[in-house]
Amino acid sequence: MSANEYAEQLVRDFMRHITDHVFLNIQGNEKLMREYQTKVNENSLMEVNTAIGRKVKEVFHLENDGVCDNPKSWLIKDFTYHKKQ
Repeated sequence: MSANEYAEQLVRDFMRHITDHVFLNIQGNEKLMREYQTKVNENSLMEVNTAIGRKVKEVFHLENDGVCDNPKSWLIKDFTYHKKQ
C-alpha cells in the first residue's frame, strides 16, 4: 500500500465516523460541553443530537452509509456512518 493509498484509507475511515468524532470533540472541550448541555436543556437531547448529525452530513456533503450502535462518545447511543456522495 502506497502512502497515498494509506492516507486515503485513514481519511475515509475518519469521514465514516465523523459524527462520533464531533461528539467526542464536544465532550473533550469544557466550553463546548457547557454550550451543548445548555442547548439540551433548552430543547431536548434528541433534538440537539439530531440537528448536529444532520449538520455534519450537510456541511461535509456526505451520504448515509449505515448505523453504528457502539459509538466512542457517551453523548450518543448511535450514529450514522457517512461516505462521500
